[in-house]
Amino acid sequence: MLIWRDFTSLSHSKVATHVPSTRPGPSPPQKDGDRGARWRPKPQIRALFPRGDREAPAPVSDWASLFGDLSRPSGPSTSAGEAVEWRIHDKTHLEFAIDYPVSSREQTRVWEAYFFVPESFRIHEATYSKKAIYDDLQSYVRYAVPELPFDDLAQTGPGSWLGRLRSTLEAAENAPAGSDAARSATRELRLWVCLVRASGLGGMRAVKKHLQGELDVTRIRSEALGFVVTCAEVSRRFRGLVDACREKNMPHEVVFALKWCDEASSLAIEALCADLALRLENDARVEAAHPDLGEHVAAAAVAEARHRAERGYGSVARAGANEREIEHLEFRRHVLKRFTASVLWLSLGVREGAMWVVHVLYAVAAALAMGFAVVAAIHTTRISDNIFRYAALVVLAYAVKDRMKAVLQQVFNKWISSRFPDRLWSIRDHERDRVLGLVRERAGFVPFQKVPEGVLARRRLTREHELEECARPERVLWHTKEVRLAPGVDATFPMLTEIFRLNVDHWLAHTDDPKRRVLFADPDDESIYAAIARRVYNVSVVYRLRGENEDAPWHRIRVVVSRKGILRIEPIC
Repeated sequence: MLIWRDFTSLSHSKVATHVPSTRPGPSPPQKDGDRGARWRPKPQIRALFPRGDREAPAPVSDWASLFGDLSRPSGPSTSAGEAVEWRIHDKTHLEFAIDYPVSSREQTRVWEAYFFVPESFRIHEATYSKKAIYDDLQSYVRYAVPELPFDDLAQTGPGSWLGRLRSTLEAAENAPAGSDAARSATRELRLWVCLVRASGLGGMRAVKKHLQGELDVTRIRSEALGFVVTCAEVSRRFRGLVDACREKNMPHEVVFALKWCDEASSLAIEALCADLALRLENDARVEAAHPDLGEHVAAAAVAEARHRAERGYGSVARAGANEREIEHLEFRRHVLKRFTASVLWLSLGVREGAMWVVHVLYAVAAALAMGFAVVAAIHTTRISDNIFRYAALVVLAYAVKDRMKAVLQQVFNKWISSRFPDRLWSIRDHERDRVLGLVRERAGFVPFQKVPEGVLARRRLTREHELEECARPERVLWHTKEVRLAPGVDATFPMLTEIFRLNVDHWLAHTDDPKRRVLFADPDDESIYAAIARRVYNVSVVYRLRGENEDAPWHRIRVVVSRKGILRIEPIC
């Protein structure tokens, strides 16, 4: 007898879970059918202040006595291949970031990538032009934020970032609006917030790392409270500098930047502490050993919200906030993020790589074709004694001339594409008015027989036999960039970071339905099952980043996609 059993899916999927609150605060009443109910804030964790004090957080010294040195060594330098970070930006955009270290001498870095695209995507030379490739592959270049331990931002001695910021602000006192001193002060303020965001995130991830594997309950408490103390100390000292500057005669743009950077740094620290608090609250081992640890960390986030409320900043939300108010909060966060991050942005000047060569060779093709037409016309005039024969020969000569020009243009175009870059870039720091580097870029399709052996070896690592290529035929899309960096770009920034966003929406237009019903038999319980299986496709990417005239190992990832978009990224080697 056949037994039928239905399963909803064969694959695992992530389910968003609600983090329970141990001390839920009051929530506003919601009517049935209220459209904004799903947008209203939901309580996650209640902040706990020592001694029952709900008006202000405990002084830093109360927690600072629990541990000593908070400094952490910076991570080891990564190799060229490891310097490439892949992530999913959204369901149709694959994002990867490449770091180009700078030095006191000129250097060149070469990026190479081969995308093995399933042939069922119908992506090839006839359907996917170079213009379409570059339209889908957008690039952004910025300075990389200097790496440093989070607690270094709380230092005020000589050579510290706060000391540098103070000196820059003092130089801007009594300076006219639009002066170099005022512009330098606003740059340093925005860079400070970028440092808080980057170093604070690194500090929070270092605490979360202790939650992986076997948990040391004493260590996790020390690390979590240590992170909170660092946040409080960084905030306190920066706000002291902000308050001192407000009493001085500063240019109006510096006054504005002081206000926005104070708000932006507070939002960043609030988000870091809130995220860590929820992570600690949701870990059963931490809850069993230290039931109030997450709530202590949440108190630091509440302290930041209170600071912004006291200053009258527009980025404070309440428990009863409606849809519009939450929308405004997210908009405000985004504006402040872009305002501070703009100090890192670099402008790109893009032009065709061989424009003058194209025009010269096309002119040569036109001249040759016209020369043939003139010679043919002269010769026809001498030998023709019939008007109809003369007209036929002239028309034929014109047709040959037209096709001759088109064929020569195609030949020249193929010759140009193999020897000249498609596009030339110039990387410019518009705020400091300097050129940081030049880029040569090429892209296109490559036949399998012309793919380097090292690339094919990486691609075939997961294949059982070479005949498997017949079952899963692929097109190979190639992209390369040669980045020549100017010497001594800026001692403040250790490297440039280029962020690519690849839009795969066009790739998925001809894919099959994302779900299919399949039947299979289980040999153990002698039953037949029905299940819904996802129809997925694999896009393999083999890439490397190397120096000029250097060799480097190839790396490979697998991007799993369906008709609904990008599902996941899997590192292979």
